[in-house]
Amino acid sequence: MTTSFYNGVGGMKSSQVGIDVWSHNISNVNTIGYKTQNVDFSSLFSNTLINNLTSPVTSDVGVSANLATTTMDLKQGSIQKTDNVFDLALEGKGWMKVKDSGGYDFFTRTGAFSRDSNGTLVSQNGDKLQVVNANNLSFDGNNWKFNSSIPTDNLITSGAKTTQIELPDNIVFPAKATENIKIGGNLPNQNIAPDPKPAKSNSDFGVLYDTNAQNMNIKDGQDLVFGFGDNIRYSEGLVRYDICIADDEVDGNEINIDFDINGENIKLALPDGSKAKTITEAIAKVLDDKNISYDKIDNSIQIKDSNKLYIKSNGGDIVNSNSSMEKLVYKTDDNTGTNFTTMQDFIDDLQNSATFTYGSDATVGINDNGKLFIQNNSDSKELVASSFATDNSNDMFIQNLNTLGSIIKANTSSNSLEFNQNYQGFLDSIIDTNGNQNDLKFDFYKTKVDGDNTIWNLTVSEIDSEGKVISTTNKDLIFDKIGGLLTPTKIEIDNNGTSTTIDLGGNFTGITSIDKENVRFLYSQDGLKEGYLVNYDVNDNGQIIANFSNSKNGVLAQIPIYHFQNEQGLDSIGQNKYTKTSNSGEELLYQTDDNYIIGAKIENYGLEVSNVNLSQAMTEVIITQKAFEANSKSITTSDQMIKKAIDMKR
Repeated sequence: MTTSFYNGVGGMKSSQVGIDVWSHNISNVNTIGYKTQNVDFSSLFSNTLINNLTSPVTSDVGVSANLATTTMDLKQGSIQKTDNVFDLALEGKGWMKVKDSGGYDFFTRTGAFSRDSNGTLVSQNGDKLQVVNANNLSFDGNNWKFNSSIPTDNLITSGAKTTQIELPDNIVFPAKATENIKIGGNLPNQNIAPDPKPAKSNSDFGVLYDTNAQNMNIKDGQDLVFGFGDNIRYSEGLVRYDICIADDEVDGNEINIDFDINGENIKLALPDGSKAKTITEAIAKVLDDKNISYDKIDNSIQIKDSNKLYIKSNGGDIVNSNSSMEKLVYKTDDNTGTNFTTMQDFIDDLQNSATFTYGSDATVGINDNGKLFIQNNSDSKELVASSFATDNSNDMFIQNLNTLGSIIKANTSSNSLEFNQNYQGFLDSIIDTNGNQNDLKFDFYKTKVDGDNTIWNLTVSEIDSEGKVISTTNKDLIFDKIGGLLTPTKIEIDNNGTSTTIDLGGNFTGITSIDKENVRFLYSQDGLKEGYLVNYDVNDNGQIIANFSNSKNGVLAQIPIYHFQNEQGLDSIGQNKYTKTSNSGEELLYQTDDNYIIGAKIENYGLEVSNVNLSQAMTEVIITQKAFEANSKSITTSDQMIKKAIDMKR
């Protein structure tokens, strides 16, 4: 009968322990990282009532109960968002390591960390978070500097040691001069220039576009006729100069005729009062002697030449002013004589003719808008300029010359329409040897068609923050007939004292020139401007990252996540900290082929809250309370039974 007393007392004691555990759970329902404790009971021992080995069942009676163990409920707690970057919640299995002021290691899932006055990552009770440090910060006496050359891809290895981490308020990401640049994009080889720019003096006529940005397609050998002065013109395939002759008035002076035709001097003297017919015959005879072609029409002579006429007056009668006209021929590789290749060649040809005719009164040039002009510098006289098409002229070219050939009044000018070039360009950045971020300007001009090849001229200009051009590099890029870059595929530029390589690609991998509009240019470079610490971050793998103002970031350390063979064997010492025991085994890192596997996910700006189920805990308290009452009832019942037995003896 006394056994029931023991059972009741043991049950009450066990129930009291159960109430203690579950009330402890309830008290930690809001504790960050807390894991629910479960209570397991067992029988203390039992008595065998009948020792019958042949019986199919045992006849035992248990004697009391006691606490067998308390276990952790390791289910994941929910994540509560915070505004602290170093609040770290573990999603999945695992433990973070901290070290207290005495140098002892503990393990916790409570990830409420912050930086102390020294920048050390510590928990709320001052324990230091243990990390694998990349050791890529150095102090130069003024600033902490980040070393980006130290690899950080696999910090956690089997032999890696953990330490605390100090995160300073200021870190500098040192500048790195640009050494390599790669560009890509298309230079549109189209009949309409998508982004035309005014032609320049060095522009090749073979790739010029008219005022409407349409390709004029001037071909090798196409020509036109241009001239200056009176009485000179072009017709029926010939340059013609008209000499009109009248009877000489009797004035006591003989007739003196003195002029040059293409450098041949025509000089003769005739009696005073000679008739027009006599004068005409006399001039014709000299022309015949000089083998100069002409037509005699009534009392006039029309000098003619298939290419040019330069008429120079030497102060005589009849021809008393200069005139010039010549056929100008576009040649892709020959600008000698009256051939022209570039805009400057054409200007020089016109200027030579204008100077021959009018001296310093005429200036030929091209303005910033790509218009050819003839400026009359005289304050009093008019200039006459004339242009003519031949059977072999380019109609768009002639139309674009417009009123360049006309009567030009004093102190005015005649102008063509705009001549344009096919242009593409873009601007990006480069870092120089001093760490300065400068502009790098790329200007592409289509400059020549050479057989099946197309040539674009590239000018690369480095410009500092004040707009000063530091360096300029100029290269011709040669593309084949289908638009692939032949040469050069790489160029070197002077980056304020250091050499930088620009990779232009090739075989359609970089710059091309095909009949298609360019969408955008691609640009990449390996230089970095100096950056300053903006903030810290922690990623899913536990890497502590510094973010810099130059859009770069760097890994400073990694938080290892530890695992145990038997997590229930960890010893709780309070404050949600645990120590390893012989039961738990040593801490482990998940690895394969020496590559670290985190085995969980770290979420910053978040904390894992308690996994206590309040409704379950309250239910367990009620059940345990009822068990306590029932056990107490068994004691009182046993007491009554003993009293009854004693009373029977009496």
